[in-house]
Amino acid sequence: MKSDAKPDITPSAAELKKIAIDLLSRRDHSRQELKQKLLLKGGDADVIAEVIDWCTSENYQSDSRYCAMLVRAKVNKGYGPAVVSQAARENGIDRELLTQTLEELEIDWFELALSQYQKKFADKPITDFQDKQKRMGFMQRRGFNSAQIQYALKPE
Repeated sequence: MKSDAKPDITPSAAELKKIAIDLLSRRDHSRQELKQKLLLKGGDADVIAEVIDWCTSENYQSDSRYCAMLVRAKVNKGYGPAVVSQAARENGIDRELLTQTLEELEIDWFELALSQYQKKFADKPITDFQDKQKRMGFMQRRGFNSAQIQYALKPE
């Protein structure tokens, strides 16, 4: 039997609660992420919704706490606002919550862009147009916008 096959028996609400608490004790999960993992365990969608609501009411699960953790993790890895926004979308975090979290954390995206640029390229001067394009592409893939990239590339 394949390991990714659904179980033959649908887990009860109590079993799903136990699984959810076990998952949440390791790290925070968004509602969407938790739902997907419980569905993989063979849970019924209605029961899963009730379990997740219970986890939220008991403060075991919190999208705002998850969002803050996600933003901090991405920023600590040197990613810009576009990558952070995409990661939040992929994990079911709504735009308003992300905006609120970003305001609370007061991230200076320009300074982050500058530090990532300096970390990657140190004090090596830009040699030609192709080199500048390569550097700008790197920064764009890290999730920084054009204003932040220009700030990072500006001569000292």
